[in-house]
Amino acid sequence: MSTIPKKVSDAFEELKKKYDIYLELKTINNHFYIYHATSEWDAEKKKIRKITEYLGKITIDGQFREKGQRKRQKQSYREIFEYGNVALAHSLIEDVEKILLEITPYAQDIIAMAILKAIDPKPLRLLPSQWSKMYLSREMEVNLSPNSTSALLRHIGTNVSDWYDLFSKFIQTDEIVLYDLTAIFTYSENIKLAEKGYNAHHKFLEQLGVIMAFSKSETMPVGVEVFHGSIKDIKTIRDFVKRLPARDFGFIFGRGFSSYKLLDDLRDEHISYIVPLKKDSKYLDIENIPWDKLFLYRKRPIRSAKIDNPHGTLFCFEDPRLKGEQESALLKKVIEGTLSLEKYEIMKKRAGLIGIISNLNEKSTLEIFELYKGREEVELAFDSMKNELDADKTYLQTDEGVRGFFFVIFLALRIYFGVIKRLRERKVNQKISVEEVFYELSKIQKIVEKGGRNYFAKAPKRAEDMQVLFADLIPMG
Repeated sequence: MSTIPKKVSDAFEELKKKYDIYLELKTINNHFYIYHATSEWDAEKKKIRKITEYLGKITIDGQFREKGQRKRQKQSYREIFEYGNVALAHSLIEDVEKILLEITPYAQDIIAMAILKAIDPKPLRLLPSQWSKMYLSREMEVNLSPNSTSALLRHIGTNVSDWYDLFSKFIQTDEIVLYDLTAIFTYSENIKLAEKGYNAHHKFLEQLGVIMAFSKSETMPVGVEVFHGSIKDIKTIRDFVKRLPARDFGFIFGRGFSSYKLLDDLRDEHISYIVPLKKDSKYLDIENIPWDKLFLYRKRPIRSAKIDNPHGTLFCFEDPRLKGEQESALLKKVIEGTLSLEKYEIMKKRAGLIGIISNLNEKSTLEIFELYKGREEVELAFDSMKNELDADKTYLQTDEGVRGFFFVIFLALRIYFGVIKRLRERKVNQKISVEEVFYELSKIQKIVEKGGRNYFAKAPKRAEDMQVLFADLIPMG
């Protein structure tokens, strides 16, 4: 034992005292191994046979490691968090956070959910692990456990009046708001809001109705609501207006809202409106439209006219390119046998024709046309909601939960369109997507060491270039 280090020798002596069995210490290539040694009679060879069992090893510093006990890996004393993506998202929704802090104790939980939905939409059960990767989780104390999240969504969906107070703060005086309705499918049998209704593809399915109000001037969602799946478009607007405290603004609708009674009611309440007429409207007397104005819209020639109407002013437009496209589509139906030639002759007269009624009588035909074409923004918002934010369906089990979920989606959309707005300002929206922005910015990371010291990790050039686009919105101090 004289060649064995003292710490190893002392450890071996301690083991012999601990275990009431015969132990042997073997040295192999300067490593020290412990065996349990015993013997038994070998009847076949007629002699005593020695039996040894490996128990473990003693390290050079005198530590005994039992057989099967793996060497512990050194625990890292630093953590790496995603920073750039969540910092941008938080900056874009700080205006909402300030308002929510005044009306609900769960403001930061709601904000955290909206941020995660905007950055990388995942099922609700994954929110805690998502949040733990974000540097903001060190600065914002929230509870995103599945049970807590479900309860929070129900709470949000119960306090709908708070939403409308919030929406009113987003809508500016004399604002013209884009307004439309879409269908969302549900996979829960417990949702009373879910009813059979026709979707955009004329399928009769179990669905919810989700409306969106969108500010044309701010290019930002300013309102959302969930309705029964079978409710008519025009009924939703009456409910929305009734709940909304603000009144000094107007609406731009789709054809589904073409109700003369609705227009008269809005006019009586001094609410402005722009609504397209259906193709077969009695007011579209194509033989007697006094075409007297011409303008270019995105380099396309448009002829127009203004006519007095019992429900406001009728603005008529004829788009030659649209006329050709619609005539071609009608002829294709004739060839396919789904439209008669006689019906084609009648319908082609109104091809390329757009009729719009509005009480904004002082507006020019060009102004009304540009306002109406702005509806592309709310269509983009619905598309983003369903596809990018993964909100085309819901598995939630209560009406209140569904309402709360779409309020969070609404806030996530404000983040999403905040990014779009900056990309448009920099004229790179055709080259860079919102998803690409958040993906690249996720590579701007913060390292936090034991003791609290933190610093930025070296970021790839692409991530640094992306950060420059949003430099004023991503604190890098």
